Amino acid sequence: MTIQFKTGHLQDCDQIANWINSVGHGHIEYLLDSLVPDRFALKYLALVLAEDLNYSYKNVDIAKDGNNMVGLVFSYHSDSNQLTSEIQSVLSEDRIQWMKYFSDNQIDNSWYINTLGVATEFRRQGLARLLLDHASKRALQNGTQCLSLHVYENNIEAIKLYESYGFSKEKKIDLTAHSFFIARNLSANYLMKCDVSRLQI
Repeated sequence: MTIQFKTGHLQDCDQIANWINSVGHGHIEYLLDSLVPDRFALKYLALVLAEDLNYSYKNVDIAKDGNNMVGLVFSYHSDSNQLTSEIQSVLSEDRIQWMKYFSDNQIDNSWYINTLGVATEFRRQGLARLLLDHASKRALQNGTQCLSLHVYENNIEAIKLYESYGFSKEKKIDLTAHSFFIARNLSANYLMKCDVSRLQI
């Protein structure tokens, strides 16, 4: 396995959008579909990634095998997860409630991992840990000492990975009041954090 890492480029936005949606159980399609006339949800997300300062392709680290994207980590300052009045003005109440499960449960002043994904055939080869290292470097470069993330309770392998890296469970969040999670058999998630100041990266 010869893996190369690179920072996301503008031309990667479509692929990044698809990865974010896939890792998140289709949440982008749920949140964004039909919000913008004549645009599909993933195409709209690609446009956001291309133009936004924080929710940006520039905050994505990509693992490539040849020309193929085989993994990525998307991370940014936790302040960017705030549910602004502008966002609330365009979302229906059920979508706002979905976002609040995450925006209301944050680690302040942390570097937040929005998405970590590795292609199936490249798992269990240490690639996810290397991507976490990239997120840790970003955290330290941006003056934060802590990584944070949410992970679904039934994602046992991911939780094992995070705990082995140094993450601890800070809070368990019940998701059973929302139809999106019920339909996907997602009953709870954990808010986790990791002190990266001690890591040798």
